[in-house]
Amino acid sequence: MKKTTLILLFLVGLYANAQTISHSTSMTLGTTNVACSQGTAPNTTASDNTYYRFFDLASFAITDPYNVTSVQFGLQTLNIPTLPGGFPVTVKIYSTLLNTFPVGYPAGYTELASVTTNMLPPSVGTIVTIPITAGTIIPAGSNLLVTVGYDAQIAGTFNRIFLSGNNLGQTAPSYISSAGCTILTPTDLAAISFPNAHFVLSVTGTTLGLNENVSDIATVFPNPSKGIYTINLKETATIEKVSLTDISGKQIAISLDANNSFDISSYNTGIYILNLQTSEGVLNKRLIKE
Repeated sequence: MKKTTLILLFLVGLYANAQTISHSTSMTLGTTNVACSQGTAPNTTASDNTYYRFFDLASFAITDPYNVTSVQFGLQTLNIPTLPGGFPVTVKIYSTLLNTFPVGYPAGYTELASVTTNMLPPSVGTIVTIPITAGTIIPAGSNLLVTVGYDAQIAGTFNRIFLSGNNLGQTAPSYISSAGCTILTPTDLAAISFPNAHFVLSVTGTTLGLNENVSDIATVFPNPSKGIYTINLKETATIEKVSLTDISGKQIAISLDANNSFDISSYNTGIYILNLQTSEGVLNKRLIKE
């Protein structure tokens, strides 16, 4: 009975709707992607390559916080003669208030998660799903940048990888950077003469709607506030972890005093999300700092 009650408390405090977004018109794997390599074909070795997909979340009707749970992309080919454990590929998640990518990158972007996964032969020709660190939340009003990349391999090892692209259409550009090819900033693949290279990628997450008036686990007062807040917790619950997320997506550690109060008077005015993990559920509370 208690377990059912906790689930209900969680649901009324925070409801989530799963949503997958993509600029790929089709997730069908193709062979049109572009990568910087070392050496002469067919005996090439991978250079460094990073691919970028920028998402203006409002254009996907996402206006609540968006919790990124996984990223999907295609693996076209793989050769790993000196990498028996697999070829490491890193996915990074950023939030930003900007909508002018690549203008403003990287200074105006906050990295929220970085996940490295070793690619192995059984995944060739498939869509690979990379789980993203729990709690990777793009705040309401912010946008999302996903990068997928890997480092250059030692010359002559013939370790190489190609991530999949297709020529079936896209709703926003695919970008690449590579120091090995002197592409030092994210560049539209069409601008370097590859207009049909559409990087295959999608993102899955949940849109988080905050319903703060019906949960009886905790209340926070006063709200709005000049900076001092107190968490009023129900008698049977205890606080296990607490943090704040600002509008850029940056997580901020806070300390509670003996009265479960905390002070953010020195912080900028605006909207913050209080991330409260308790013995009886997890709640996100929207705070207004005046």
